[in-house]
Amino acid sequence: MPVTSQRPLKRLPATLALVGLLLLFSLTLLLVGLRELLPAAQPPANSRLRAVLDGAMAVNTSPSERERVRVWVAAGANQEGLPQVEALVANNCASCHAPGGEYPRVTSSEDLRHLARLAEPTDATGHLPTRLLHLLAFPLVFLGCGALLLRTRWPGRRGLVIACALAVIFNAAQWWLGQGRPELLWLARAAAGGLVVAMATLAGVVLRDLWTEPRQP
Repeated sequence: MPVTSQRPLKRLPATLALVGLLLLFSLTLLLVGLRELLPAAQPPANSRLRAVLDGAMAVNTSPSERERVRVWVAAGANQEGLPQVEALVANNCASCHAPGGEYPRVTSSEDLRHLARLAEPTDATGHLPTRLLHLLAFPLVFLGCGALLLRTRWPGRRGLVIACALAVIFNAAQWWLGQGRPELLWLARAAAGGLVVAMATLAGVVLRDLWTEPRQP
């Protein structure tokens, strides 16, 4: 049912709810950006490739093998030293991280360079698993905001709800099909951009409708 004219005090709870959802959305999108969309030009000190080998994969590699990777990453993850690192990964990692296997994929030199340029999530950015961000957090945020949008007077509200749903589905689909594939990084960035545009439009429509008095007949 369309929102009728309300006093500002009665509009405040809906405004606070929308602001809270926007903050949640901004935080989760920041987590995605730090994890997936912002590989550095040069490998950072906390390179994810080094962190994985020193952490979960330490039992499958020897100290000399891990040192070989550390030297390669510190030198810029360039062509020099790459064959030895590729051989190490092929012997210890590729069987589980091939296409269709565990995330991330590591079957090419570009895969390795991509992981080397990504920063390992810190305590501030690593609490939520990536899968939950794409498949649960974003849909829930848009579901809450969409419920507010449907209560506005704007004639195009249903079309915008459909557009937002498509943006969420596109984001989830590109992550599911492209995870661990650096050649599809542009698709992930396009999906993130679509989410930002959809959320900004949705929030603008809701806030404008909420704080604008309807015209008197």
